[in-house]
This record gives sequence, structure tokens and C-alpha cells, in this order.
Amino acid sequence: MVMRKSGAFALLGIALTFFAQAHAVLADDAAGGGSDLAAIKHEIVILKQNDQAQRKRLDDEDKLIKSLERKLQGVEGSNHDLSNKEQALEITNTHLQSETTAQLQQMEQHLSDSISPNEFDSAINRYLGTHQFTLVGGAAGEFIYDRQNAQNTFSLLFEPIFLYRLNDWILFEGSIEASLPQGSGADFELPVATAHFFLNDYMEINAGIFDQPFGDFYEDQSPVWVNRFITAPLMYGVNPIIPPTDVGMQVRGGLQWGKLGQDFDYTTWAANGPSFDSSLPEPVAGQALNGQNNIGVNTNGRAMGARFRVYPFPLDSPLGRLELGASTYDGKWQDSLWFNSWGVDFAYLNGNLQARGEFAETYRQMPAGTPSADNRQGWYVQAGYFLQGIPSVHMGDKVDDLIHRLEPLVRYSGVNQRAVVADEVPTTPSFGFSGSAAVFSPHAREVALGLDYWIAPSIVWQTEADFELPQSGGYSLTFNGAQTPTSTAVNHPQNDFALITQFAIGF
Repeated sequence: MVMRKSGAFALLGIALTFFAQAHAVLADDAAGGGSDLAAIKHEIVILKQNDQAQRKRLDDEDKLIKSLERKLQGVEGSNHDLSNKEQALEITNTHLQSETTAQLQQMEQHLSDSISPNEFDSAINRYLGTHQFTLVGGAAGEFIYDRQNAQNTFSLLFEPIFLYRLNDWILFEGSIEASLPQGSGADFELPVATAHFFLNDYMEINAGIFDQPFGDFYEDQSPVWVNRFITAPLMYGVNPIIPPTDVGMQVRGGLQWGKLGQDFDYTTWAANGPSFDSSLPEPVAGQALNGQNNIGVNTNGRAMGARFRVYPFPLDSPLGRLELGASTYDGKWQDSLWFNSWGVDFAYLNGNLQARGEFAETYRQMPAGTPSADNRQGWYVQAGYFLQGIPSVHMGDKVDDLIHRLEPLVRYSGVNQRAVVADEVPTTPSFGFSGSAAVFSPHAREVALGLDYWIAPSIVWQTEADFELPQSGGYSLTFNGAQTPTSTAVNHPQNDFALITQFAIGF
């Protein structure tokens, strides 16, 4: 408003000055000043128009200032309301925090009075669990040619493994093995049915039917898609020197004793123990072990076993991975007669090279009056090399890829025992264990050559040639319905040849 008044006074002063000058001019030149008077009138009109425009602009600015003043008052009012609401929220939050803290303290006091936090967590885990069900296993189809028995046969195997995890510390494992040896009918077995109880990070308890932990073949190498060969070494073949499975309880564990990868593990177990073919009229040397011992028969004590393994090289060692193991298995098999066994084994992996081997010996105490003891020995050593470790042969991408998927293998295995029972020698090769019946010679020897084509890490096409080269020595026993067997010395055992090809998949 001050600006408006000062502008008006300025215009009034200009106008008065102008009129004074105009009046003087008119007084000096009254007769000839008509044109000048017109110009002065014109300038007066322009000044009036400018004055009106200036007044209008001042009015608009005044209105704008008033509008801004009203908006400023509104903003100040909103800020005041927000400040009041913020104070109210702070008061409410403080009140809620106080109530929540009090309730939590009451709940903690209630829990501490009735059950500890660890007991509560354990009870919830036992009740809820995880209930995870997993299906794994393997399947295979193979063709076997055995020269000695003039056999050409296809075989099928399906071995699903069911894993049911109840919670973090209880797991149930069961497997069903269904095999079709010659198309006459499927054979079903239950080789494994075990409950696992994980006590902590370093110990677990297993109970049920389990693969014999002696060595590492039965437990770690026997699945069809894991075993580098199609068959088993002679000491674990159709006529093994150690029972393949047992029924009992295990305690297992391990620890790291050095750098990462420098580990030690152990397995101890108590089981029903070994039993032998009960269809024979009397116990004899070379009598076949029963494949699975579900109950202890004519046994006054259980068997005890232990296996210890050490891994001396750390994971980052340029020397690769080495496993050294020692096992023992001792028990009573009939009328307090002892069965003792021990063995040592190794496994080595360095890049594309893998090798393993084992030696084991067993002793069976025979009843009084039996003419000879029953001592048995078995061993094997094998090696394989993945051809992906060799440079490209530059025969095209497809040929190079095919060659790099191949793994040639060689294995030498043998068994020494005093005798075999001819009536127990089967003429049908056993799926996953043997392609030839000649392994039942008392002093069996076998050279196996293999070639694996790895389609994927768990899918493999395998081909194996077995050369059975038994040595002279030992006896072949035949009962033929008699109570006492006929003993025949094995002087010129017949060599055999078997060719096997197999497609196996693990899932």
C-alpha cells in the first residue's frame, strides 16, 4: 500500500509540473500554439493510460500478496496439526512398547517356570518334524555271455531306495532289489532297511539291516552306477569271504584332525553275525556264507566289527585324495565256534586317475572231527583313467567329445581257500557280482578289462571282459545226497571267459 501511494503522488507531481509548463507556453504563444496544444493533450491521454495500467498492476500484486498470505496461514495451521498428531503417536507407541515388554516378560517367566527353551524347541521339532520323502536308487540292464556255461542272457535290475526324514535327527532308509535274471521270474530282496539317528555333528546310530561296513565295497561301491566295473572283485562276488549284509546296530562318526580334508572316521557295530549254508548235512571247509543274516541261528554270541579310515592329504594337496582303511569282523557262528576276519584297503583319486585295492583274511573255527580248518584270503587292485585328461586328438568335435567320455579300466582279483562245495556252485551269473561261474575255484584268479562311456555323471554304458585264470590246488567237495562229501583235488581248473555289457542309471 505504501508503494501504491508513493506512486500516485509522483504521478500527481509530474502532472502539476506539466500543467505549469503548458500554461506558460500557452501564455507566451496564445495565437499560434494550436498544434502544440494538441500534442500536449495527446501526451496527457498517454499519461492517463499509463497511470491506469500502473494502478491495475498494483491491484493485481496486492491480490496476489493477500492470496499468498492466506496460503501461508493454511500451511502453518497444517503444520501445527501434524505436530499435535506426531506427539500423540509418540505417546501411543511408548504405551504399546511398555505393554509388549510386560507381556513378553510374563511369557518368558511362564516358560521358564514350566519348560526350558531347549526343551521347548526339541518338543516342537519332535511334534512337527520335516517329513521329507525322497526316492533315489538305480536301474540297469545287461547282457552276459559266458563261454564255459554257453550262456547268452539278458538281465534287468531295479533298486529303488526310499529315504524318509522325520526331522533333523531321524532318517529311515529302505531299499528293494528286484532282479530278473533269465526271464523266468523276478527275484525280490530287502538288502537294506535302516533307521539313522543323528546324535550330533560327529556321531550317529544306525539300526536295522545294513550293508556290511567291512572295507568299503559293499557300502560305497556296490550300486550298479557307482561301481566302475559291472562285476564285483572275487572276494566280494557270488561266493564272498565276508557276509554282504547283517542285522544289528552301528555307531558311526568322524572328525577333522588337520587342515580341510584331513579327516578320520570310524564305524563300530554289533550284529547277528555270520551264518553258513544250512542245507549241507555237516559243516565243511569252503561252505558258502548266507547272503543275509536276518536272525542269529545256533549262535551263542553276536558278532562285533570295527572300521577305521584316515585321509592324510588336505583337499588342496597336489598329491590328490588318499583313503587308508582297516577293518575287523569277529563273531561266533555255531556252538561257540569263532569266525575272525581282518582287512586293509586304500582308495586314491588324483585328477582323472582313480585306483583302489584291498586285502582281507578270514578264519572259521570248525567243529571237532572236521579234517581241515577253513581259512580264506581275498584281494583286488584296480585302476582307471578318464580320457578327458588327454589333449584333443583333432578328429572333429564329436569324435573328441566321445573319446573324452571314455574311462578304460583294469582289475586283478583273487581268492584262496581250501575247498569249494560243488553243490553250491550256481550256473547262473549273478547280477552286479559275477559274469562267470569259474570264480568258485578254490584258488580263483581273474583279470577284468573294462571300458565305461559316461553319458552323464550318473548314467553310464559299461563293457567288461572277464578272464578267469584259476590255479591248481584245493578241493572240490560233492555230497550227492550222502552225509559225507566226496573230495576231489582241483589240479587242472578250466579257464573261463565272460563278456558283459550294461547300461546303468542312478537317480
